[in-house]
Amino acid sequence: MGCCCSCFDGIRGGRHGNADGNEKATEMTSARNAANVDKLTPRLGISRAMSAPTIGIQGFKVSGSGLALATIPIEQDAAYWEWHVNLPGLPRAPPEDDNDEGDEFHDVQMDGKESTNDDPYAVKFGVATRKDRNFYKHLESLEDEADEASPIDDGTALMRPISNLRHNDVVGVAVQQSDLPMVQFLLNGEPLPECTINRFRGTVYPAIYIPLGAGGEGNRIEDEGISLVAEFNEDSFKEMSPHARFGPLIVARGII
Repeated sequence: MGCCCSCFDGIRGGRHGNADGNEKATEMTSARNAANVDKLTPRLGISRAMSAPTIGIQGFKVSGSGLALATIPIEQDAAYWEWHVNLPGLPRAPPEDDNDEGDEFHDVQMDGKESTNDDPYAVKFGVATRKDRNFYKHLESLEDEADEASPIDDGTALMRPISNLRHNDVVGVAVQQSDLPMVQFLLNGEPLPECTINRFRGTVYPAIYIPLGAGGEGNRIEDEGISLVAEFNEDSFKEMSPHARFGPLIVARGII
C-alpha cells in the first residue's frame, strides 16, 4: 500500500512527486503570464485606429493628410519626442546671421493670441485627445456641408502650426503634466516660447496634423507633399530636450 500511496502522491505532485516536472510546469505558467502581459501592453508607434483614414502610416513614418496620433498616451510627468521632416528638394535653410532678428523661413502660431500664421499648409504639432472612427465621420460631414472646422472640431486645439519646414528639420515636443501642465516646442533645438500651450487637461497622445498639400511648391500638388517620422527613441534624437527631466515616451506595461 505504501507503494501505491507514493504513486498517488506522485500523481498529485506531493513530496514524492516529480520535482523537475513541477518546476517545468511553474516555468510554463510564468511564461504564459509574461506572454499575456505582453499582449496587453500596447506597442509604441502610430495608431491606425485613431488616425485619419487619409493618413499614410509606414512604421513611424506619417504622410498623406489629416490627423495622426501615437498608439499610447502620455502617462509620465515629463516626456519629449521629435518629428523628423522628410522633404527632399527643400533643404534646410542656412544658419541665421547673429544680427538678424526673427526667422524668415519659419512662421509659428502665437500662444493664446490670434494666429499670425495664415498659411493653410502649415503642419501642426502637439498633442490630441483620443479619437475614433465616429470623430472622423463627423469631421467628414462638416467638410461635405462646406463648414469650416474649428481647432476643437478637427482635433488640433492642443497643437501649433509651423510653416515652411525644410528637409531634415527637427521639431521637438516636450510635455509636462505636474504643477503647470504645459506643451513646449523646439525647432532644430531652438525653443519656440511663442508656441507654448499652457493648462491642458485630460489624457493626451502625441499627435501631428498634415494639411492637404503641405510641403508642395507652386500649386501645392498633393503628391509632392511632406512626410514626417515620429522619433520616440532617445538614442535617435537629433536635438536635446529642454531639460533633463524630459525623458522619452514610456510604454506602461499591462496588468493582469
